[in-house]
Amino acid sequence: MGAIGLWGWYHLVFFGLVLPVVALRSRRKLAQVASIPRKQFFISVLVQQGILVTVSLVVARFESVPLFPRHFPTPLAWTMGALLLAVSWIAMRPLWRDAVAQRDPRVHLSMPSDRAERGLWLAISVAAGIGEEISYRGVMYTLLFRLIGEPVGAALVAALLFGAAHVVQGWRGIGVTAVFALAAQALVLYSGSLYVAMGWHVAYDAVAGLSYGRYGREMGYPACAGLSPPTGARMRGTGLSRR
Repeated sequence: MGAIGLWGWYHLVFFGLVLPVVALRSRRKLAQVASIPRKQFFISVLVQQGILVTVSLVVARFESVPLFPRHFPTPLAWTMGALLLAVSWIAMRPLWRDAVAQRDPRVHLSMPSDRAERGLWLAISVAAGIGEEISYRGVMYTLLFRLIGEPVGAALVAALLFGAAHVVQGWRGIGVTAVFALAAQALVLYSGSLYVAMGWHVAYDAVAGLSYGRYGREMGYPACAGLSPPTGARMRGTGLSRR
């Protein structure tokens, strides 16, 4: 337990307050947008992820936050990560399909439909999986632990702030993201590094986006984001007629 410097406070305010506010405004805008070019959106997300992880790496350097230990996680740690990944995939698949069936334009922006978009989505998955683990499970958790002096409290606050930064996914998305953040933090604390959590995060995001795209094709969605599929295709994909 101890004080943190100016860079540390900057990180906590930026990631804990500014990003959730920006995400809330983005949610409102995306809900009103009929069509956004997905490739353009994916590229902008990659740029944002690059900026955010750069900020976190700079803060980690000035606040002496260790991020990359030399020891490698044990086979048991990797096994735990793989089991958690399998559980998360199984638990979330029905929710992914339901989100696509509801035709929310925001979901369309996570629905790669061709080879170029799938490549960009995989790049986003890697960038987010590595960058967000550095920013939240690495830097933010360490700063909060230094302030609070208690690991559970620091993990809970970091998870809630991580969920708030994903408000664009809705209230259910905030809750799910916060739970996943706690699970990732447990992996970090158990394995002694960010590596297992990074692997889980990258794989989960990659499969989620590719699944969104597959469900979209099954339900007859056009390639352009934000457009509704034909009614017949919608009924074939969901088994019932949506509004």
